[in-house]
Amino acid sequence: MKRLPHSQQQGSVLLWTVLVIAILSLFATEVLRAVSGRFQIGLQTAAWQEALVAAESGVDLSVVELRKSLFPAPNHAWEGWNNIPGNGVLSHGLTTIPNAGLAGTPMTIEVNVDAPAQLIDPSNGWQYYRIRTLGSMPLTGPPRIGFSKQDNQLRKLTLRVQRFIDNLFTSENNSPHASRRIEAIVAPLSSYSLAIMSVGALDLNNQNIVIDSYDSRDPAKSTNGLYDAAKRQQNGDIATDGNVLQAGNAHIYGDVSTNAGTATGTVNVTGVIRTDFYQEPIPIGEPNWLAINPSPSSVNGNATLTASATKGSAASRYRLTNISTSGNQTLLLAGNPDGSPTYIEIYVTGDTSVVGNSQIVLGNGVKATIYFRGNVAISGNGMVNLANQPSDLLLYGVQPLSGTPHVSLGGNGQITAAVYAPDYDVTVSGGGSSGHVFGSVVGKTVSMTGVTNLHYDEALSATGVINNYRIVSWVEDTR
Repeated sequence: MKRLPHSQQQGSVLLWTVLVIAILSLFATEVLRAVSGRFQIGLQTAAWQEALVAAESGVDLSVVELRKSLFPAPNHAWEGWNNIPGNGVLSHGLTTIPNAGLAGTPMTIEVNVDAPAQLIDPSNGWQYYRIRTLGSMPLTGPPRIGFSKQDNQLRKLTLRVQRFIDNLFTSENNSPHASRRIEAIVAPLSSYSLAIMSVGALDLNNQNIVIDSYDSRDPAKSTNGLYDAAKRQQNGDIATDGNVLQAGNAHIYGDVSTNAGTATGTVNVTGVIRTDFYQEPIPIGEPNWLAINPSPSSVNGNATLTASATKGSAASRYRLTNISTSGNQTLLLAGNPDGSPTYIEIYVTGDTSVVGNSQIVLGNGVKATIYFRGNVAISGNGMVNLANQPSDLLLYGVQPLSGTPHVSLGGNGQITAAVYAPDYDVTVSGGGSSGHVFGSVVGKTVSMTGVTNLHYDEALSATGVINNYRIVSWVEDTR
């Protein structure tokens, strides 16, 4: 057998070695290309999702500032922002935070909040706000597309040219990044958005209690603006920020909600029983009126306080140290003889006591707002609302200086009023022999005793003080 020369054998081995190395290099190159491309897709996908998280966080930050602005001063709302949002005025906030999940790359959240005049509810003057946010995350690696061109087109990543060029935001640049833009509209939420709401315990300790709703604005849901059992609605929702709700087998035409708690006695609930409720009530600060009607300074016995046709008039604003009636005495909140709309505001810095056969009478056409900072005990003939509209008689418990005051609403006649006292223990035992209360109740704790039925007027959801904001529209700009 003839053998190749030694030099030829070495050349042959070298050639095969080069070929093998070349093949392996090509294979390694292709593997590296495939792996790096998919790795880049993974990074870009993560950055794309994180940009959405940043944009959504901007909406959350704005709602937090809006909620702060509802608290009594000083509430430190909009600190660090360019300005407070107003009609046609832009408020701007910019923040950059490290993102540990993506190797410490900075997450940029830019927020613009404004209050356009066209977003004012004409029925009550409440302002809706527009929130526009931009969330950005830098893209690591070279400015090139990933493994799939379609994937890049879907996510619309910014590799060399700025994506949004309308000058609404200032943080976006031409460096590779993922950016997502959101516009949300938030609406005010009334303090009277529920039939009953308590911060702590909510106790309905009589099995004959009925809680339902009607709408005085809608003839299909009321009769002449009054409650009609034949037109009963099922929006009599009750809720607690606590974890114990005793429904007492009451007939509740609505939802029952707790904060990760337990609701007992719910066999007669028509709505949903939920455990994910929480809504921090906004405390009420004392009225800061520049001018008031100086007389009287207190009510002890029979008295008449006169309402004014001008809302907010100093002539119909009273600051009283106390209200105390007994026997057959009456406190009359008087309006115009023809029943045309009039307004009155009262701030009671001390206790309110209506006992015996005494009463507080709200005249026809009078819309009263009563603030109180002491204990309230109403029995006797109670509070008489001649028009029988809960929105005409709004009761607010001012944040107490110490302790937990008490509000007790009772009496021989029906109660037609809305109570918002999140720092007070509230007991409702009134309604007279018919056992009817029309309105809404908010308290630190709420207890209903006796044969008391509560009919929630859904019209209250558009009145009172603003207690929160909720998102009513959300859209992503996909251009």
